Amino acid sequence: MSPPGRWVADPTIGWRILLTATLPAEPSGVPVDRTAATTDELRRTLVLPAPEPVLVGVAGRDLVVSAHHSAVDGLGLLHILEQLGLGPARSAARGVGDRPAGHGYAGTVARRLAEAAFRRPASIPPLRAGAPATGDTMAEAEISGSVRTSEIVHAASRAVAALGGRRHVAIAVGATRAVAGDALEDRSALLRLRDVERLDLAGIERALREAPVERPPVSGSGAVDRAAAAGMRVLGRRLGSTLLVSHLGEVTAPAVDRIAFHPVTAGGTGIALGAVGHCGRTVVTLRARASDWDADGLERVLEAVVGRLVD
Repeated sequence: MSPPGRWVADPTIGWRILLTATLPAEPSGVPVDRTAATTDELRRTLVLPAPEPVLVGVAGRDLVVSAHHSAVDGLGLLHILEQLGLGPARSAARGVGDRPAGHGYAGTVARRLAEAAFRRPASIPPLRAGAPATGDTMAEAEISGSVRTSEIVHAASRAVAALGGRRHVAIAVGATRAVAGDALEDRSALLRLRDVERLDLAGIERALREAPVERPPVSGSGAVDRAAAAGMRVLGRRLGSTLLVSHLGEVTAPAVDRIAFHPVTAGGTGIALGAVGHCGRTVVTLRARASDWDADGLERVLEAVVGRLVD
């Protein structure tokens, strides 16, 4: 299920994305790879590096799908729900189609390494009490109604500024090339907005319409791969963006009571914001490295974002 070429993204993280589906009753007849007493415990297990492209876990009424991002993108997780007999599960997201990339793979690597070295994206000061932990920390909140990606990016950039990252806010926005079909594969695309703190909502909407697609972390070039790997070792914490935002859109899934989505954490501050609309409400999540963030600290960031969404 992996794309052609070689996955050359940061090897120090698991690159697993999560979809949590809360069902009307505890699932039966579903093939399960992991179980846990609580959903939090199950999620912490399922974000760890694993060789399996897809894993399914259950904790009470919550079914959690974990997939390596090289095999499945966010919307592909909905297709897995359908394969598990919990369909239909479809998003209204339209995707970016054949929007061109701004640079080739080598050009993208060179540009991002130069940015990390000379024009580092803003970071959010980590908030952790006590000794660092391993794995990831996660938080989530629920708001009424639908929220557009541009509104989330706007709220997130304002929250970042309020928390101390006032210059060079870079927000990566997860998208898809096309709505998932019958095959499981990574159709993801990435848009990257720089200096977002200078943009109002209309400017962010325009940027999302016009931004070129970033190249995926897949290559067959040994020399470029070695340069990328060396750069990640030296500049890993300076690479990436201030924040990743990935919105699965408005999802229709009659067999599911509630849906939450956790994108990957990588580079930079390592904070990823996920969102999904379902049944008249939107679940917003944050995920970050537990070495930097505890639950209280991450919830403070989430509150700063959600507070600006509901203003």
